[in-house]
Amino acid sequence: MAEAAAKQAKEKAKEEAEANIGREGFWEGDEYVCFGPRGKAMRLPYEMRDACGFRAGEIQDFCWSFRLSDILKEKQISTIDARAALKRLGEEPDDNTWLTTINAVDPYARGVFDFQKFLKLAAHFHTPPMTEDELIDAFKVFDRDKSGSIDAIELRDVLLKLGFQITPLEAYDMLAEADDGDGDVSYGEFVNIIMNKR
Repeated sequence: MAEAAAKQAKEKAKEEAEANIGREGFWEGDEYVCFGPRGKAMRLPYEMRDACGFRAGEIQDFCWSFRLSDILKEKQISTIDARAALKRLGEEPDDNTWLTTINAVDPYARGVFDFQKFLKLAAHFHTPPMTEDELIDAFKVFDRDKSGSIDAIELRDVLLKLGFQITPLEAYDMLAEADDGDGDVSYGEFVNIIMNKR
């Protein structure tokens, strides 16, 4: 009975989300209620009309970084602050790329960005997340024994080569989280847990 109610609630939420796709947002108090690319409602302190292809989690990250730069709470930041906000999120374009992009996003050289314009700016530098197939291919490179599964040593080696400092115990804990109970973590199991955490 509880399963049927949960399934019904999930179907209703899916129908509501599908009905919201393309719907305009609105202000509700101090929050702007907008709808992401999949129709799910999001509450932001800034107006957003177009998600620019970003997932809800990414938009929240951009919102956090934008808010840190919006010191005066004017709902806009300067180009210097926009560059700092992108840097906080790991995007550090060279000066030439930065100027080219700024000219494309801000053709009238106003020098200020609201949140929507900041999202458009970020979209120029955004690299889409890896697909499941790309993740599998990446981990196959480091499967030294070609066993079809990875162990803590191989995982640590991958992460160290990607620049992440990780101890052997942390690598073991990550694999234990991905394991379905058979004591062996296949590529599919590990990729599934990474995809589900996005």
